[in-house]
Amino acid sequence: MLHKNRHIKTTFYIARRYFFSKKSQSVINITSAISVLGIFISTAAMIIVLSGFNGIEDLVKTLYNSFDGDIEVTPAQGKTFSENEINFEKLNSIEGIALVYPVIEEITMVKHDEQYVFATMKGVGEDFFKSDLISNNMIDGQVAPDLNEINAAFIGYGIQAKLQVPVEEIYDNRIVVYGLLRTEKLTKTNQKAFKPMDNFVKGVFSINPEFDNQYYIVPIEFAKELLEYEDNLTKIEFVLEENADEWHVKEAILKELGNDFSAKTRYEQNELIFKTNETEKWMVFLILGFIMLISTFNIIASLTMLILDKKKDIKTLISLGATNKMIKQIFVLEGLMINFFGAALGAIVGFAVCWAQIEFKLITLENSIVDYWPVIIKWSDIILIFGTVFTIGVLSSYLPVNFLVKRHFKSLWQK
Repeated sequence: MLHKNRHIKTTFYIARRYFFSKKSQSVINITSAISVLGIFISTAAMIIVLSGFNGIEDLVKTLYNSFDGDIEVTPAQGKTFSENEINFEKLNSIEGIALVYPVIEEITMVKHDEQYVFATMKGVGEDFFKSDLISNNMIDGQVAPDLNEINAAFIGYGIQAKLQVPVEEIYDNRIVVYGLLRTEKLTKTNQKAFKPMDNFVKGVFSINPEFDNQYYIVPIEFAKELLEYEDNLTKIEFVLEENADEWHVKEAILKELGNDFSAKTRYEQNELIFKTNETEKWMVFLILGFIMLISTFNIIASLTMLILDKKKDIKTLISLGATNKMIKQIFVLEGLMINFFGAALGAIVGFAVCWAQIEFKLITLENSIVDYWPVIIKWSDIILIFGTVFTIGVLSSYLPVNFLVKRHFKSLWQK
């Protein structure tokens, strides 16, 4: 054991001396410096870019968390279903579910004075207003309506801007909503196809331009009366308890409802957005990984020149009893030191840049839903980055060293 420890210490000592000491040819120092610089830039860029994508992904989740339920249930076929088919008490008793509320969504026309806009009406059950799905995004008016007042409306900021409708009751905050009836045919002369109902704006929310320009929220009783849906719904939304397993809850919901319904988690509801972000993130990671791989050619060149430069030293070590394994370990360690040194510097700079953005909001975003670029550091990304650096470092060090030592010094051990 003592002999083995001495062997390791000697190997590490020689590799360290070769790494930090001046070489007889300055080109070796330059090549080593370029290698360190390549690993440094790639590592720092990976940490910064992946953390930036994590921030965007979290922002998207936050935006959609503010409007949609964690799970939505829709009919497997058709657009509507009868609420009499649903046992809401049983659904509410499923482990992990905090709130359940029925929903009716339909495109309507909204009028205020002479201004018209087409918008999606979302009629929701009273449990929706018990959650904080929208309360945190209210910018004007009440957070929740009087549940006995079915003519209350909460409109997106974009819709308010188009209609120029105030929230204060002392002004004219009345809007007229026109719903298209399913029982009537839509023709130019059939005015009965649209049913008008008065509504009153009680609040304005702002989530993102997509929702602000498209949606307004009303109690479900208003939506039923406007569209003459009676007991029909278009979907059911669920708010889950904190740390609940959404996939497990989804299976339990479908088990209760049967095959006539389909359920989607929040990820599945916005699958395209999340998959696009993930794809972009890993494409950037692969590009930066490829750049790192290219930079390892400098490590190979550096190790090749160093081995040739230290031929006399190697012959001396062999004559003193150094084994083939020991010689290889010296130069493999040399290559790993280049990788480690570059990765360590890159990690320090990468973390520093991310920390500065989190603390001081250095990169701002104009005309955006957030004032600055969000950044989130995930340890899973850091482990992946250092795993990639280590793997590339081992391969770029071991393969050329193994080949060169065999080629130039094999005969010395055979004597």
